[in-house]
Amino acid sequence: TVTGPLGPTRIEIRSGRVRVAADPSPRQLCVRQGWLSRAGDAALCLPNQVSVEIPGRRHDTLVY
Repeated sequence: TVTGPLGPTRIEIRSGRVRVAADPSPRQLCVRQGWLSRAGDAALCLPNQVSVEIPGRRHDTLVY
């Protein structure tokens, strides 16, 4: 649980994935983001000033 200005945000980590399970923000956009599992994935709960990100880089293409 992480505390922001609007209240607690509950983060869940399971089986190599992470998600925002509950947040007091009015639109619930970060909760609707669902499970994050790849490098660079992020969920932002801007009204509550909480974010979750999986560090790393994801390559769309490779340049020779």
